[in-house]
Amino acid sequence: MENNKGKQVEIGKSLHDARVAKGLSLDDIQKTTKIQKHYLEAIEQENFDELPGDFYVRAFIKQFADTVGVDGTELLNEHDEDLPDTQSPEYEETVSGDNFSRRIADSNREQKRDSLRKLIPTAGIVIGIIIVVCVVWGVVVHTNNSSQTSISSSSVSVTGSSETSSSVKKNKKPAKQKSKKAKTTIKEVSATEYNVKGAKKANTVNLKASDRAWSSVTVDGKQIYQGSLMAGNKKDIKLPENAKKVVISLGNVRGSKIDVNGTELKLDKNTPLTAQLTLNFNK
Repeated sequence: MENNKGKQVEIGKSLHDARVAKGLSLDDIQKTTKIQKHYLEAIEQENFDELPGDFYVRAFIKQFADTVGVDGTELLNEHDEDLPDTQSPEYEETVSGDNFSRRIADSNREQKRDSLRKLIPTAGIVIGIIIVVCVVWGVVVHTNNSSQTSISSSSVSVTGSSETSSSVKKNKKPAKQKSKKAKTTIKEVSATEYNVKGAKKANTVNLKASDRAWSSVTVDGKQIYQGSLMAGNKKDIKLPENAKKVVISLGNVRGSKIDVNGTELKLDKNTPLTAQLTLNFNK
């Protein structure tokens, strides 16, 4: 996206002046709109290429404007020819252009195939571990049974044989017991912050979309994913081992759903269109 001077510069300057006049900092704007601070700085400095995509240029500018007391709709109409034309006036509901939709759909299909290819080696390892555990368990049970049978055969009384048989049955009971895995629990600290307990060494975040939605995932200060999902699609993101803090930015809260290790994150649907969620693991 080219950075034109003239009218486009007036957008950033108008928003900056309005914010200063209200005595608001960029941190205040971020808290209200849930738009990340570096995106707000990019808008004021006319660095629109740093925004997540053309789809969100108009959305972010309108939210910024409305927050500092400027009519966002009027501002967008005034500079309509200077802003990306991939958006219709109803940009909060739809994105125009079949080519854009096809590119997003193709990208999502490729991401699904990549995820499947990554899961195959993991599934093989898990199956191998299960087989080894079953073999070891069978050897242990067989050894215990052989030991009890040997004791029983050395006894000349029928009662002793009966007791040995009972003992063998007792020894078999543990085979029916299954170890319970610690379940991941999520406690809401605030509308945008959660503490995740019972997390694994390596955790998985699952993003699902009921409507077109953009999102990004940052782990301990490093972004590991950014992209858009069409309605009905999902993205499984494996977090690095021993992750402590995960920040998830959403461009459409109402059209998004998040699971952490299979446990659903309860989202506040009353939050603005965009939101930045923080997950603290094992805190």
